Amino acid sequence: MSTEETDRTVKKIIAELENNVSVLSWLKENQDDEEAQKHIKAIKEALSKAKNDLIKA
Repeated sequence: MSTEETDRTVKKIIAELENNVSVLSWLKENQDDEEAQKHIKAIKEALSKAKNDLIKA
């Protein structure tokens, strides 16, 4: 697999993860579940950090 193919694959995975987090967030927005909100926030932060690390690499 070339570097270009790897980059595209990684970007596709990141986009899918972002979409999944967005959907989970949307589903949980209407619920008063503070624990779920904390988990979603942590996932978003971890995803953002991973995305930034990949961009720097």
